[in-house]
Amino acid sequence: MEDFIGTYILEMVSSGENMMLIKCPDFWEIKNVVFNLNGISASGPDGFGGVFYHSCWEIIGIDVCNVVQQFFKQNWVLPEMNSNVVSLIPKIQDDESIKDYSLIVVANFKFKIISKILADRLALVAARIISPNQYGFVQGRHNQDCIGIASEAINMLSKKV
Repeated sequence: MEDFIGTYILEMVSSGENMMLIKCPDFWEIKNVVFNLNGISASGPDGFGGVFYHSCWEIIGIDVCNVVQQFFKQNWVLPEMNSNVVSLIPKIQDDESIKDYSLIVVANFKFKIISKILADRLALVAARIISPNQYGFVQGRHNQDCIGIASEAINMLSKKV
């Protein structure tokens, strides 16, 4: 089966890139991510938001790093660390259906740190491994461009050859 996959599916990520994606982050990478995340965002389910992590980093930094590094070393997180709070906020006073609400999801800040590290690393290879026809989630590509392409395609279909 491995020969079949190796023969017909191109290798998109080199072994060096794979090592970069999965390597355990060091103290400085984690600290950099913490301070680049929004400090004034809402607190997570554990009650601690970015402002806590920013203002208390000298006290909690080593412990936060140990938790984040534990994920990369053991490939799992404590279940409560991946918990979120989902709230529906009414958009209008006389709310009658689900479309009258905004959905707000608040995540645990430590999980945001792990997610941001992974997202930053994936961004380094994403543009190359995601099809050029896909526009979402790749820096420099915009979903609005799809509207223009779709419009041009419809115009071409309506022309008589």
